Amino acid sequence: METVINGVTLLSEATTSNETARRNIDVIIEFFSLYLKDKDRFYSLWADEDPSVITPYVTGDVAVCQVGVHAGWEAVKAFWDPIHDDMHGTFDWFIDEIIPGEDPNVIITRSHSNIDVQADGIWGGKHVKYEGRYVQFFRFIDGKVKSFEEYYDTAQLNAAYGG
Repeated sequence: METVINGVTLLSEATTSNETARRNIDVIIEFFSLYLKDKDRFYSLWADEDPSVITPYVTGDVAVCQVGVHAGWEAVKAFWDPIHDDMHGTFDWFIDEIIPGEDPNVIITRSHSNIDVQADGIWGGKHVKYEGRYVQFFRFIDGKVKSFEEYYDTAQLNAAYGG
């Protein structure tokens, strides 16, 4: 099964009868659809109070990924703003699997991306082209993203972005 929704390709169907989980899955699809496209709408998907982004440890070669936890709006925007403001090109998302947790406010995705961007600003004007593979944990509160936790091949990322 392959379905494209707002530019995001779903490669499997999310199976859940839980209405809260279904609504949260719709938010995840919108989250991916807004990459490099609509920063204001992207931020509207997040919880008003104390959102967070959690990334794996990477080397200092990756400009905005030097900290494992980005907590609070200032830190979350410091993480996402350079992606939305300074990357121009193609950042296509494919959701390989959506795995609702027992708690409908916790959803795991396995995904991959095709990236071909000019990364300006703090990225140093680099052309970046690679296919990334990820496991992401979304936690929700009141239908909004409370936290986004992502695991990926940091060696591949550093090879693409590093000096």
